[in-house]
Amino acid sequence: MAKKKRRSPAATAFLWICLIVYLALLLRVILFKFDFHTIIDILNDEDELALTRVNLVPFQTIRFYLFSGRVSDAIAFRNIVGNIVAFVPIGILVPLLRRDLSLGFTFLVGFALSAAIEVTQYITGLGSCDIDDLILNVLGAMSVTLILAGIDLLTLLVKKIAKILSKIS
Repeated sequence: MAKKKRRSPAATAFLWICLIVYLALLLRVILFKFDFHTIIDILNDEDELALTRVNLVPFQTIRFYLFSGRVSDAIAFRNIVGNIVAFVPIGILVPLLRRDLSLGFTFLVGFALSAAIEVTQYITGLGSCDIDDLILNVLGAMSVTLILAGIDLLTLLVKKIAKILSKIS
């Protein structure tokens, strides 16, 4: 097995800064989308917290967006694709920071981050808690890692085939 090259401390620091900035932006977009006074009002309003929407039925919201006819295509697209794209950086940064394409670890990080956000939305009332968001978020985190793992596998297969062909000729 090939030995991994050492990454410079500056490159590692840059990746950690990217991750921190990404997480801050993600929290800003998902949890702190309202102005400060609205957030305080929501947190102080027990009725608002009691009305926090929760969906624990997988694919219910996705089906609603795609097939109900009650939501515009633009809103459905923004919600579904937005939930996927929002977590794509996890699928990039986690493998780069770990220096491997650990699908299990990327899954766990994506799942844990998304679950933490969904639970926070439920507890605070600063959004709805939806299992479909969790599914789409994890899909986003895994998509890049799966593509990169597929490229690695394809590269390995091409090398093996080339080696076999070179022995034949």
